[in-house]
Amino acid sequence: MNTNSLSSEKDARIKIAHIIGNASLGGVAACILNYYTFMDKSRYRFDFVTYGPSSFDNVLREIDPMSRICYIPPLDKKFYRAVPKLKSFLSAGNYAAVHSHMTTLSAFALFAAKRAGVPVRICHAHSTFDKRSDHYRIKKLLRPFADRWATHRMACGTFAAENLFRTKAFLATVLPNAIDLTRFSAPSDDRQAERSSLFSADDSAKVFLFVGRFAAQKNLSFLLEAFALALRKQPDLFLALVGDGPLKQSLFDKVQALNIAPRVRFYPPQDPVPFYRCADVFCLPSLYEGLPVVGIEAQAASLPCLFSDAVTREADLCPGNRFLPLDAQIWADAMLLPPAKTADNVRLLQEAHYDIRMEAERLSNFYDSILYK
Repeated sequence: MNTNSLSSEKDARIKIAHIIGNASLGGVAACILNYYTFMDKSRYRFDFVTYGPSSFDNVLREIDPMSRICYIPPLDKKFYRAVPKLKSFLSAGNYAAVHSHMTTLSAFALFAAKRAGVPVRICHAHSTFDKRSDHYRIKKLLRPFADRWATHRMACGTFAAENLFRTKAFLATVLPNAIDLTRFSAPSDDRQAERSSLFSADDSAKVFLFVGRFAAQKNLSFLLEAFALALRKQPDLFLALVGDGPLKQSLFDKVQALNIAPRVRFYPPQDPVPFYRCADVFCLPSLYEGLPVVGIEAQAASLPCLFSDAVTREADLCPGNRFLPLDAQIWADAMLLPPAKTADNVRLLQEAHYDIRMEAERLSNFYDSILYK
């Protein structure tokens, strides 16, 4: 492909449009921003399509002030308005490729890209779904069409690829949800003081941590029930919930109903590094999950993880993790005898391809291979 055909007059870099939808949800948006931070930005420019203004916009401007953001209506609710607007944006943008991170909704996103004449269209699977998932019937209906207009397939792991692409999973390139390992593994100058300021918990208390969306998928109501059971036997435990979402008020109400408010604290979305650094165990009781970025971050910080057995075993990258059935008493027992922190996690994560510096170069090489073949 001729480089001139990939360029614009004002910015000669190769332009790739990333469709991420709700940028305020965290995981996927954070993953793509991680990659863009460490990409060769002298050659590539990422533009983004989201559902509206969010903190994502400010972070992106710090990474690359020339990146563009297009807002479209939600594809899951107003696809009849979103698709024409997306097609118009892509048609005018002279994009070399469209990289859709919308899982089953890529059926709409990549249709718009095809209509806009974008020659390279990537369908990227970031998560899984099953009968317990939100909008399962709609996702199941759209799944056969998710990659219909794609020229290439990608996934965060083999499980996510198999879940979305089914018999064509072997065609997908696996690109792990890599992170900046040095950032998450950096020690604290005074961990005890930082821990006290964050949690106000006793020095000897075990601190359990969740970071992410307060949404049905994450199954936090169950986590509160299990934590309440554990507190009956060990009343000095502490649970920190960092994030936001539609279930925040109902979770707050449940904490009050379970009478565990003194041992549970909610924190707004923010830099999770200090929380990982100061906690003892990370908890992710999801009903369904692809390969969770938060699980990688926690392990980079040497935290052992309590995962639900719905989380792919591909997330088991370091010693000390446990995959538990969604039984409140089993989780409570695990909290009473949590695994210890581990060492040498950074080396293990590097070997598993979770070092963003190396993986960003691999993503660049992938784009080179499909744009210039």
